[in-house]
Amino acid sequence: MNIDRVRHVLNVIMILCILIFGGLMGIVLITDTSLVSKTIALPFAFLFLFIITLITSGRIQERPKKTNAYLREWLMICTISTIICALAVTFA
Repeated sequence: MNIDRVRHVLNVIMILCILIFGGLMGIVLITDTSLVSKTIALPFAFLFLFIITLITSGRIQERPKKTNAYLREWLMICTISTIICALAVTFA
């Protein structure tokens, strides 16, 4: 597996997540909506994905031989957090 390519993809995902987080928080602040779980769950889900991707990228840099295991853990965490966010938006 090409470690540089994986790290590049993770960096692109981090940039997209922080831009989406900033945009969504800007929309929340500009429209002056009430801060309830429905309005806050989605922006902070992107912030969480950014942080998890940053941690995974650092772990890959430290131990490149465990890239497959780190990516599998990253994918599971992202999937579970997305489901939790969707449930928060749906049922809150």
